[in-house]
Amino acid sequence: MAKEVEVIARQYNTTMDKLVESVEKEKLLNRQKKDAEITALEAQLNPHFLYNTLDTINWIAIGKKEFEISRAITALAVILRYGIDNSNGVVTIREEYEWLRQYLLLQQTRLRDGMESHVDFPPEVMDIKVHKLLFQPFIENCFIHGFKGIRRKPILKISVSLHTDGELEIMIEDNGKGMPEQIANKMNQWKFTDSGDKNQIGLRNALYRIHLYYGDKADIVIKSREEEFTRVQIKIPVTVEDAEL
Repeated sequence: MAKEVEVIARQYNTTMDKLVESVEKEKLLNRQKKDAEITALEAQLNPHFLYNTLDTINWIAIGKKEFEISRAITALAVILRYGIDNSNGVVTIREEYEWLRQYLLLQQTRLRDGMESHVDFPPEVMDIKVHKLLFQPFIENCFIHGFKGIRRKPILKISVSLHTDGELEIMIEDNGKGMPEQIANKMNQWKFTDSGDKNQIGLRNALYRIHLYYGDKADIVIKSREEEFTRVQIKIPVTVEDAEL
């Protein structure tokens, strides 16, 4: 009887070992499959893959003398590289200006020169350091929401100035569809409605980003009039280390 129990126990242990081994193999296969899927996805999103592909397309465009397409591809490559590399870093205004120049070039191409832009970045602000892509959400909001559906020629004005009190002032204004003044006033008080208005959502996210970086030291004022304009005034502190005064 003891031998029978021993045989049964041994068979049971062997069965359990095989079951555990089978489960581990299944886990390993699933893990390998998942790793393969992630690797494939990374290959698609790998910055070098994107840059190399854009470079190839660019040379094809140049070969066909499609120089406008070539300029647009080059601008897109610069924007992608700038956005991906150290996306949470600190950069100079000069670097932000270069990003802005390429971004506006792309928008001009998309709108077939159907827009007007005025950019004023004086020399004394160029070496000031700010958080990367500081302008991006506000300017992108102009194109995605502000200019959407308007019939007049889109006009965008962007200026940066350095005050004697050590503040950096950024002004972004568009002649887009705007919003009611009372809504802009509520946004200045951090009172956001749940209307689902994507323009408000875009501005709200941009405001949160500024305050995340600079806290209460940042001052943001939004002025807007429906079917006329939206103006965003941003003031952030500049330390002695950040500027060459």
